[in-house]
Amino acid sequence: MAKIASYLDFKNRLNVLPLRAQRQVAAKFIAEVLDLASDPRIDHAVEVAAKRDATAQEIAAAYRAVHAIYVETNPQADLLEMDFSRQAAHFVAQACLVSLAPADDAGVGYHLAQKVAMYCRMARTCSSMRHDDDAPDFCALGPIVARLVDAQYRVVEALAAA
Repeated sequence: MAKIASYLDFKNRLNVLPLRAQRQVAAKFIAEVLDLASDPRIDHAVEVAAKRDATAQEIAAAYRAVHAIYVETNPQADLLEMDFSRQAAHFVAQACLVSLAPADDAGVGYHLAQKVAMYCRMARTCSSMRHDDDAPDFCALGPIVARLVDAQYRVVEALAAA
């Protein structure tokens, strides 16, 4: 299959995957940003999402564990003192939540992997922002996010080659 050249192509290829495959792709996307969240419950959630034979009980238990992290990392407290590393961890937790979200097993078109890809991009974006002065510094952001997008495209292209 041809290389992915646009976001629309990326989205279309993801949306035809069955739910189990979307969860597995989502786990690969999250693996690219695991360095932004240091909680073993996140690692376990990614393992569960990646499992071909994960049971509904395993998925539900991992979902509940990640939901606790999502709540713990919520950065709503004081937006004047925005902690971008905390925001990045929150987006990683949100990506895990989506990857384990309850859904109909037929699930084609559910957009699960696409949503996870976007949360991973937001996590990397937040982790790349410096905030030493009055406004965030976005100088390093472009190449970092471009590498993540390229890695996500390669993951989806590898599905077609397999």
